[in-house]
Amino acid sequence: MNANAKTAFGIGALVALAAAASAGVFVWSGSQAATWFVIVGIPLITVAGIALYVRGVIARSGTSEQQFVRTRAQSTAEEFQTCIRRINELQNAYSDWNPAIDARLDSVAGDFRAEGVDFDLESGAYDLGKGVNNADLPAFEQLSTEVDNLETTVDASLREFGEEELSRIETTLERLDEATLVQFDRRLQRPVDDAPIPEFRDAIDSAREDAVETIETAIETVREMGRGETRPDDSEAVERDLESASEAVDRYEFESAADSILAAQDRLRDEFAGSFEMERDAVLALTAAVTEADVAEHVDADYLDDVSRIESTVDGMDSALDLTELSRPRSELRRTCVDMIATMERELAADVRTLRNADLPSGYYTEPAVVDEQFVDEINEIDDFGEFTERWATIAAELRDALDTASTKAAVIDAYDDVAETIETELEQHGEVTGDALPVRHADQFLGLYFRRNDSVEFDPDTPLLRRGTVETHELTIDITYDRGGETRTATIELTDSGYTETVTIETRIAGTATITDVPAGTYTLSADPGDEMFGRVEREIRLEEETTTSIEFTEQSLREQVCADVETDIEAILPEVRPRLETLFEDEGYVSTATDLPVRSSYAPCVLAVWADQTSYDVCRDGEAVVVYDRDQLERELTNVLRYNVESGDRLAFDELEQNFLSAPVPGPVIRDVIEGIDSEHRVTATETAIEVH
Repeated sequence: MNANAKTAFGIGALVALAAAASAGVFVWSGSQAATWFVIVGIPLITVAGIALYVRGVIARSGTSEQQFVRTRAQSTAEEFQTCIRRINELQNAYSDWNPAIDARLDSVAGDFRAEGVDFDLESGAYDLGKGVNNADLPAFEQLSTEVDNLETTVDASLREFGEEELSRIETTLERLDEATLVQFDRRLQRPVDDAPIPEFRDAIDSAREDAVETIETAIETVREMGRGETRPDDSEAVERDLESASEAVDRYEFESAADSILAAQDRLRDEFAGSFEMERDAVLALTAAVTEADVAEHVDADYLDDVSRIESTVDGMDSALDLTELSRPRSELRRTCVDMIATMERELAADVRTLRNADLPSGYYTEPAVVDEQFVDEINEIDDFGEFTERWATIAAELRDALDTASTKAAVIDAYDDVAETIETELEQHGEVTGDALPVRHADQFLGLYFRRNDSVEFDPDTPLLRRGTVETHELTIDITYDRGGETRTATIELTDSGYTETVTIETRIAGTATITDVPAGTYTLSADPGDEMFGRVEREIRLEEETTTSIEFTEQSLREQVCADVETDIEAILPEVRPRLETLFEDEGYVSTATDLPVRSSYAPCVLAVWADQTSYDVCRDGEAVVVYDRDQLERELTNVLRYNVESGDRLAFDELEQNFLSAPVPGPVIRDVIEGIDSEHRVTATETAIEVH
């Protein structure tokens, strides 16, 4: 018989027994007793029977109350184990997260221990001891509830931590963005408040990945700032800051990483402040030189647009940490300026070819010295940016002046045949023609060229007016003199007026004469270039109404006049700012030179030194391209000592050796010779071009 049949038979037997007992009571004791037996006795018999039956069943199957308690204890312990291991895993993932539940964990572990279950909170392992068999079953129900409460607390704490972590990351990246080290213009994605914990973890992990990548970019940006041509003196400290930042990023300590990065940035800013200002001023000086060169008529407008854009970009840089960024517009500006010179060279070459191939009357056009010069190659070899600017401005001005003349005259030559017909028609009809009658630009040039090619007309360049008749022309003789002789110089004399230009050159050591014939009567500008930078240019008006002789005297300029001639800035106004630096340099080196790193633009440096020398007791001279301020008294003492203690009769001491071993200032040979001549010595000393000789 199976278990179910046995159970049914047993229950049926109990019911039958109860019914029989009830009938017996009714027979023997009456209906009242039977009624009470049915109400009370039968249920008691049934319950007792079932209890005895169940107990027997339990006994037969090997199950006990202790096993029920043990099973419940194990399931509750597994719940707590899962909770512990989850907390440990979260703390490993987020080391700076603190749910503040250590005391509660210890308390719950203690409650388990009281019920016979020992827990290791570090690993989550547990042991069901023998004492658990005697534990209180409701205690495990209470422990299960406490574990659920712990889970709820952990979830709430992690959500709060996630929100704070996202806010910290945003704040950190915004700080780096404000420092222009990275670009961060968005808020991080946040899950809704009641989102599942995995979504919060995904948001935190994603934000951390973005932060790591962004902060590493900032670290490399700052590191790159120190890799330019100008190296920071405190580079080791900067690198230490950046290494600290990298280590903090590895620990997800983003705020600390940002602090280290910004500290490194501040170090670089302090280091580069002076260099940045000088570099930016140098770039802006070149953009200003382009503007002042006034070459718009001879170069593509795109070049000038590029220069304006670069100027605007550089002008907007105001941080020393833009020093590295400054290299890009500086390089672009340099390339643009070189391209402008190349364009002007090509245009001049084309115009000159046109004029060379034309049948020009005598004196109509004289090729300037800049024709066929390879200026692009020259300026490409100049590394110093200030020197490049200065040379570029000079070349651009020379090419511009040459093009102003050549392009105009070439255009006149190209269109002359057509315009000449109009001139002849006007002369036939009216006997004269004015510039207003010609529908062309440079009408005076066309009239002047027609005059040079036709003897039957006269030309008044002041109007300008061309009329039939005998032309009144005169001869102009120019006598030039230099107030000091020297090597052969080539003076260039130019006589100009609207429609008329004549150029002659004179080679001489001290004086010479040139004659310009067939000059129409009128008022002209006479310009004379001495061909020697030691002497000043001469320019004046001259009126020709008869044969005339005029004199030009080239007077020698002081060094200050030479080097300050093209400087428009008030040097005396800025000198007080740089004087302390100049005095320090002089005290340290015994001289100051334009070859020294001076706190002014390189184009201003020669004039600054010349003005400073004038205001002190020092002397100033040229040494090649450099201007040197030195102490002549000190130089005389040094040379006196050399003649007294370091040479003997028959010795020859080269200036280079003298400068290297005995002199504090790098002065040129003429200065040394001049000082030597004024020194009394026991020897007879002569100075050649390159050395002193002792006899």
